[in-house]
Amino acid sequence: MIGALLTADGHRMSMARLVDAVWGDNPPSTARKQIRNAASDLRNFLSDSGATITPAADGYQLDIAGADLDLRSFRRRVAEAREHLTSNRLTEAIAEYRCALALWGGPALSGLGSTALQAQVAGLNEERLSVLEECADLELDQGNHKALVSELSTWVAEYPLRERIVAQYLLALFRSGARARALTLYDRTRRTLAESLGLSPGAELQELHQQMLQEDENAAVSAQVPLVTGFGRCDLPLDIREFTGRRDALTELLVELPTADRRAGDRSSGQVVVIDGMGGAGKTTLAVHVAHRLASRYPDGQFFLDLQGRSADHDPVPLGTALRRLLRTTGLPDSEIPHSIEDMTTLWRYRLADRRVLLVLDNVASSEHIRPLLAGGPGCLTLVTSRRCLTNLTSAWLVSLDVLPRNEARELFYRLVGDRCPAPEPDRVDSVLEYCGYLPLAIVAAAARLRHRPTWPVSYLAARLAAPERRLAELQTESGGLVGCFLASYRYLSTEQQRLMRLLDLIPRREVDVESVSVLLDLPVIHAELLLEGLMDEHLLQQPRPGSYQMADLLRVYGTEMSNLIDSQDTRDAALKRMDEHGLTRASVPTCRISQGHVRAVLR
Repeated sequence: MIGALLTADGHRMSMARLVDAVWGDNPPSTARKQIRNAASDLRNFLSDSGATITPAADGYQLDIAGADLDLRSFRRRVAEAREHLTSNRLTEAIAEYRCALALWGGPALSGLGSTALQAQVAGLNEERLSVLEECADLELDQGNHKALVSELSTWVAEYPLRERIVAQYLLALFRSGARARALTLYDRTRRTLAESLGLSPGAELQELHQQMLQEDENAAVSAQVPLVTGFGRCDLPLDIREFTGRRDALTELLVELPTADRRAGDRSSGQVVVIDGMGGAGKTTLAVHVAHRLASRYPDGQFFLDLQGRSADHDPVPLGTALRRLLRTTGLPDSEIPHSIEDMTTLWRYRLADRRVLLVLDNVASSEHIRPLLAGGPGCLTLVTSRRCLTNLTSAWLVSLDVLPRNEARELFYRLVGDRCPAPEPDRVDSVLEYCGYLPLAIVAAAARLRHRPTWPVSYLAARLAAPERRLAELQTESGGLVGCFLASYRYLSTEQQRLMRLLDLIPRREVDVESVSVLLDLPVIHAELLLEGLMDEHLLQQPRPGSYQMADLLRVYGTEMSNLIDSQDTRDAALKRMDEHGLTRASVPTCRISQGHVRAVLR
């Protein structure tokens, strides 16, 4: 119970959430009474520490006041380390990072068996790993690679699919002279990613691998691995060998687009293609596959840049940083790159003026985020991926990705499970795909679940996915899965858009209209319509017909989990009362007990 209250970080935790944290899906009939008794015992236990437990609106709140809390100490030391870093006091920064990390004895609340609690503290564990990565980057820059080898080996064994830690370990091994071990580790990581998630290593790992293959051992031991730069290079992520699905989009991009380009004849600027769609639709995978297929037409280079426009863990890459990275890829040393954005933009356009370059700008936040980055030379092509509708790129060729058609979803699922599914159970496979909403990321996660549970038939997975309250948890992956994917969109919404996303499931119909949302949120109709259209632009709603809006089932489940985590029961009851007064309430509105613990790192 105290673990649950600590995860609330000083906020009220409802009785329902406390019961869920302590007993999960099978609470005893006396659960509430036991919680009250435990609260009383904890008050006495904590009386000398300065911390207090107080009742608060059908729940409890823990105020630690001046009590010593290791999480606060950890964050304070990390802040001090970053302060040293900005002042170029690198030795002091490393020391503070190490003191912060030493406060951890293992994963947060690891001694507790509560599934709900472990899901809630996933964000804390992610915070620890991010700080470890910051510290390792700094120590590698300072030449401490030999001292890091043993430590990073342990972390990679625990998190074999966390690519940044793997890259740091590779670099530490390589600079320490263990070239064969480094190359073996890369190959093992590549196979693990392919078998577990159907993915290829990211651009950072691939680039590091190429550098290891090209550098001689003596140079690598004594110096940092230099960047491979210059025109003619290819830094695209690896293509998926057996790309599945998206036939219409491939026809458009590989047949119709080049044909239109030839018809256009001499053009004054480069061609721009925007691939947009909801998170998890496979935009990046498609863009990389198309880029590999078209690479031979762009002999001066194929460049890839992740702008992190919608990310659960990172802010968007600043424009100046992006321009500097691109100029470096063309072979310019830092000493020849100007400082102002205007000068960098001019130089970038000049460098590409007479070139044939293919540029992939991944995960773009807005048109303004990338306009200076577009490959402007008439022989260039820029492939852009975004979760938003980039309406200001008026001359771009647009490809919008919906979920997969059923036949392509089946093909993807069967390819991913391979020999693991000798008895296909087609009806059960269709059930799994329906619960996945035909979303590629969800299908990849479901197939990975089967591959790692050799005793599970497809029917058993389908039965587990049938319960909305556990669906997102079942479709989690080591890299965050659907929850991390949806969070990356949710955190960039306005407060009112977030509120609509959380409460939308209270409306009893799959399709909603402006009037029902106006009642739900107690807002004017015109304001409600603006919110709905805003979610449309973020690809969080579809419009099956004019005036009608629909949210994907998986997104509705996520919204409900967020509501259980953030909204009070009074807020939900007030919304239901308004709908009841307007004749909109469903015949029987159940209290939705979805475990909010499945949402990780929700608020930052």
